[in-house]
Amino acid sequence: LKNQKQLEGGKEQIEKLLDEGEQWKGQLEKGNNEMDEALGGLEKSLTAVKEQLSTATDNGGNEESGQTKADLIALPVDTHSAQMLALSAESAAIDDCIYFLDRALVQGSISVEVFLKEVRKL
Repeated sequence: LKNQKQLEGGKEQIEKLLDEGEQWKGQLEKGNNEMDEALGGLEKSLTAVKEQLSTATDNGGNEESGQTKADLIALPVDTHSAQMLALSAESAAIDDCIYFLDRALVQGSISVEVFLKEVRKL
């Protein structure tokens, strides 16, 4: 009788563990299916991005006229707009030059004298 009760208690514990295992299995399968769906969506997105990137690089610039997409997008409508656009581009170029000169100075690639001389040229 005592052994029978122990066997029944063990059987109940084993059944409980089996039920929990089945629940875990179901949750893992559900999670796996969700991950597969997400992975499929990401693969589709990656393919679309690669296609757009290849299209952009193929059509990125007009080789014959030497103009890039930005040059084709920003078209001035009058003389003052053309001057402002040119000055903005020049200002941005000077900012970029000063930034990279500063980075070279910080890294020790150029001396302070060279830095100042180049900045004054700009």
